[in-house]
Amino acid sequence: MQAQLQHSDGVRAERAVVIQLLREDHGQQWTSEELREALPDIDPPSIAGALGRLEAEGVAYHSARYYWATGPVRRLDALGLIAI
Repeated sequence: MQAQLQHSDGVRAERAVVIQLLREDHGQQWTSEELREALPDIDPPSIAGALGRLEAEGVAYHSARYYWATGPVRRLDALGLIAI
């Protein structure tokens, strides 16, 4: 049961981060501090883990102190294939 809960929390954090990265009322680049402020219900280690997994899977880029959604993810969002 514990493994399922951790997986669910990880997926929840990843979804929340992607939603933030695709927001239209914020610039495309986010700092980890901005993400923590935007996601107060998710603990910082979970956000950091989500960012690492999303980057490893090609969903997000990371450069210096900024994170942003990759071009293909933004295109899928623009096509309406990411339903938020």
